[in-house]
Amino acid sequence: MFAQNRTDTRSAPTKVNIIEKIYILRKMDIVLIAGFLIFAGMFYFILNLNPQTGDTVVIKVNGKIYAEVSLNDEKDVEIYFDDGTISNTVRIQGNKAFMIYAACPDKLCMRYKPIESQSYINNILVCLPNRVTVELKTDGKSKNKNEVDVIIR
Repeated sequence: MFAQNRTDTRSAPTKVNIIEKIYILRKMDIVLIAGFLIFAGMFYFILNLNPQTGDTVVIKVNGKIYAEVSLNDEKDVEIYFDDGTISNTVRIQGNKAFMIYAACPDKLCMRYKPIESQSYINNILVCLPNRVTVELKTDGKSKNKNEVDVIIR
């Protein structure tokens, strides 16, 4: 009885108003997500540009230095036996060094993970039958002073 005499000043939401609000919300969500993706992409590319490190790959044969090559160079270094045949080939590519050829029977050195400047543990390749070692000599500049070197369990 009392409800009939009262007038309600609020209007009920119409279907058109609800659709407009949902459309605006979706549009703003898309703008927000696109802005985040653009920011994340710029951040990724800035950090992952080809960093010029001062790291050097030192190749030794029988404990004597055979070659020193910058890790920034993109090249293959061939190591020869005394008779002139190729014993090993080291490829330096993409700030990594790895063995692509070995004239030894087991070829274990070719299965090693590439050595790179970001790795603290894996920074040497060894071919025991040919007495070849490939070491990474870093420039001493740490990328992050608060970084953990090694975790031991």
